[in-house]
Amino acid sequence: MQQTEMVRRFYAALAQGDFDAVGALLSEELVWHQPGRGALSGVYRGKQCVFAHLGRMAQLSHGTFAIDQVDYVTENGDLVVASIAFAVSASGLAMEMRGTDLFRFEEGLIREVWLFSERIDEEDCFWTALAQG
Repeated sequence: MQQTEMVRRFYAALAQGDFDAVGALLSEELVWHQPGRGALSGVYRGKQCVFAHLGRMAQLSHGTFAIDQVDYVTENGDLVVASIAFAVSASGLAMEMRGTDLFRFEEGLIREVWLFSERIDEEDCFWTALAQG
């Protein structure tokens, strides 16, 4: 399967909540770079740690976080980039934003992910406010 198709399947599986399918695309040694300086920002290492991070996002957002648009997915060697849009609303707060996700493949699996958000300061404030309750 082409790397671009794997990234499309990644987004489709996330949207369906199919974490078995998501997990099958990820290296056990996955490194996830969550941007910014907010409550959820940082580098997460290992597939299980990344799943815990994504679970926390789902918990804080009451399951409303969604990548609701994928404009394009393209590759260059072992790198794949996707232009996306996401939306989330919880606890009286809402956010919609565009972003770019960069995936690095190794041995046929997603080995590293870097996320870039259109307005990172706004995203930091959103997640921090939810985390502080």
